[in-house]
Amino acid sequence: MADTDKRNLAAEILRLVGGSDNVAVATHCITRLRFNLRDESKVDLAVLKKLDGTLGAQVKDGQWQVIIGPHVESVYRELEPMLGDDKAKDEVEADPDQPELASKDSGTKVRVFDFISGIFSPIIPALVAGGMVKGILAIISAFGIDTSAGDWAVFSMISDIPFYFLSFLLAVSCADKLKINRSLALCAAGSLMYPTIVNAVGTGEIPLTLFGIALPIFSYSDSVFPVIFGVSGLAFIYHAIDKVVPDLFKLVVVPALSLAIVIPLNLLVLAPIGAWCGIGLANGIVWLFSTLGPVAGFLLGLFMPLIVLFGMHQSTSPIQISNIATLGYDYLLPVSFCHNLAESGASFGAALRIKDERLKSAAFTCAFSAFMGISEPALFTVQVPNRTPLISAMIANGIGGALTVILGVKCFGFVMPGITSLPVYMDPSGSVWNIIAITICIVATWLIAAVCSFALWGKAKSKMVA
Repeated sequence: MADTDKRNLAAEILRLVGGSDNVAVATHCITRLRFNLRDESKVDLAVLKKLDGTLGAQVKDGQWQVIIGPHVESVYRELEPMLGDDKAKDEVEADPDQPELASKDSGTKVRVFDFISGIFSPIIPALVAGGMVKGILAIISAFGIDTSAGDWAVFSMISDIPFYFLSFLLAVSCADKLKINRSLALCAAGSLMYPTIVNAVGTGEIPLTLFGIALPIFSYSDSVFPVIFGVSGLAFIYHAIDKVVPDLFKLVVVPALSLAIVIPLNLLVLAPIGAWCGIGLANGIVWLFSTLGPVAGFLLGLFMPLIVLFGMHQSTSPIQISNIATLGYDYLLPVSFCHNLAESGASFGAALRIKDERLKSAAFTCAFSAFMGISEPALFTVQVPNRTPLISAMIANGIGGALTVILGVKCFGFVMPGITSLPVYMDPSGSVWNIIAITICIVATWLIAAVCSFALWGKAKSKMVA
């Protein structure tokens, strides 16, 4: 899509949601533009759903979502200057004379999902890059090549950088989301990576005390929650101090006082709580899958299409990243991988039954898109309008999810769950079983989805969106 087309698309979407004055907040995730609006009566949802360049639109918990696909970020960049008043990435605040944006409960959900999406979406490219390089190195090492020495050591370093400096990546995205200075957020993250702290992890010593209390020592290099808690605390303290300090002294007093309060608080309380949360979450996932086994995989797989449909899949990113950082692998990404193959297979099976050549071509295109890792086109163009392909994808992914547990599949890096992510399933130990197992899972999932979608097609009237 050319830049002019993206600009025109952004302008038309903005018009259909009621214009800039009607937008309270505009954000985006990997495939969707997300709007919180002041007056929902100004939205033309029917036209948005069929707008050329979009893959559909919906409203969920008071948030309006326009599905764009993999080029959503470039469309969002065209949209930003049209919004004005720094509404992009801002916080949701309803004006007193405007209708409520959402109910109290749904508004809370929107803010939670906005916060998660706003923090993790910007850093996903770095994590995916590191994961892919790590996966390729694992494949190379399977041939007996030592990837930790010589020229390969540089590439090994590249694969580790995004996770080793995850605290800094999250600090920047948190700062942008919470509207505070990036440099101050990096200082908060830097306190977790200070050499005294890092060295103490290896020695087991307690080198720092505060008011006679020994500071807990954890490895924060690849942690998720400690820096999020720390920067969130920094934002709270910073904005509170900023309100009471006269303008003449703001530049000197507010940053210094904020760091002087937050960094000790973070090292003593917030970061350790965050570390325990990460450990507890990872252990909880292990316990859940160990206790329920294939049932856990089946249920997660069965409902995954609905989770993606409602735009809630971003909420699993912290869990996946935390698992990889804590355990060295993740159980959830293999189910997401199977999900995309289920969407692909269901679209392919439906395409074989569709008579209209234009709709058939659209279904095949959606099948290929899902195969490569973007499932929304298939979900909104084929599955939802026709129902039986959606049911087929749910059944197939439930079976695929159960298979990932039965076969013990693990993902060793954070990746977008498409066929190109296959190298990341190569076990760093050199064993080839894991990559064979995930191949069995995705092939079975794709075939089951395709066969079910083909067989059940006549049970529902075609309502495909072209």
